[in-house]
Amino acid sequence: MLLYGCETWVLLQTDERRLEAFHMSCRRRVLDIRRYHFVNNTTVLDRTKEESIISRIRSRRTAVFGHIRRHAEQAPAHAALRLAVDIRPRRKPDNRQQLRRARGRPRNTRIRQVEVDSGLSADAAWDTAGDRCRWRAQRPPRVTRT
Repeated sequence: MLLYGCETWVLLQTDERRLEAFHMSCRRRVLDIRRYHFVNNTTVLDRTKEESIISRIRSRRTAVFGHIRRHAEQAPAHAALRLAVDIRPRRKPDNRQQLRRARGRPRNTRIRQVEVDSGLSADAAWDTAGDRCRWRAQRPPRVTRT
């Protein structure tokens, strides 16, 4: 239930830390490790031998990005993702002025999240995701935080 819909999440670092803390508490509960046992997180990670929850989320997000990329060009999801990729490097479709950014700190967008997850620019990720074998070979790095 923790990962339900995680393919569409855009997470901040505070959200990632909270998810990791919750996942660590779940691991401790499964292993029946209490606070007074004084077992550190690295020992718990070694016992469970699981990957980080954040790396699971990243792999799911990149998988969905590649899946939508390989949809038919007439599909609404493909067209919406293509528009988001085209707008990302400051290219405006039709040079419309109403596509200005709002004041304040820029929000973390889904495309920016894909760039962070894959380590590629939006255009490079779009091109790489077109070929399923290349996209699957481009795995996001595994995160093991304690």
